Amino acid sequence: MQTSETHALHAAAAPGAPTLGERIDAIEKFLEQLVVLLEVEPDLSRANIAAWLEIVGASARAHGLQTPRQQAAMELLCSRVLAPSFELVQSCSR
Repeated sequence: MQTSETHALHAAAAPGAPTLGERIDAIEKFLEQLVVLLEVEPDLSRANIAAWLEIVGASARAHGLQTPRQQAAMELLCSRVLAPSFELVQSCSR
């Protein structure tokens, strides 16, 4: 499973920043996969979501269904959405 830092590094290495349309597409795909997980995963967690998205992304790349820019958009989204929130980290450390 990749960390949000790894996602950010891959996104930065992709050719050109994702366009607004590519970013919206990534959000839609993220939400689609989240709904699938909500239906089948009884113990949903940040780690489960990240692992599932990594599997789906690898499959899409292997079958030529995801361009490098689409991959960068999804990785950027995941690095932002799946990063632990500051408030949660702060409350757990007390």
